[in-house]
Amino acid sequence: MKNIFNQVSPQETDALEKFLATGKHLILDNHEFCGLSVDDFTTFYFEAHDGKLANAMVKFLITADCSSSNTLLTLMGFQEFAKDIFEEFFNEHEVTILKIFHAEYKEHRKELQLVLAGL
Repeated sequence: MKNIFNQVSPQETDALEKFLATGKHLILDNHEFCGLSVDDFTTFYFEAHDGKLANAMVKFLITADCSSSNTLLTLMGFQEFAKDIFEEFFNEHEVTILKIFHAEYKEHRKELQLVLAGL
């Protein structure tokens, strides 16, 4: 995600961080963000790394020994991979995200200027 921050002014960085954090929560709560959904992420996840990561996760889910302490460690590993893929998903769609961010940022600045002008 570092690359996306290089494409905004220093004044916009905090707003973009909040925009992205909100977007991640929206997607994980099964809402759309910038036209992206959890369904889009799931498809992206299953296609990532030629499907090998998804294949390994499904195999693990079917064969996991829930009484083994290693099961939790393996599950935590899959969770970390999923978090990494989630970041890749946002990187893949950064053009769309930035376009919508800039439009919303501009609109909010206009609204703030109107409020400050007393209109």
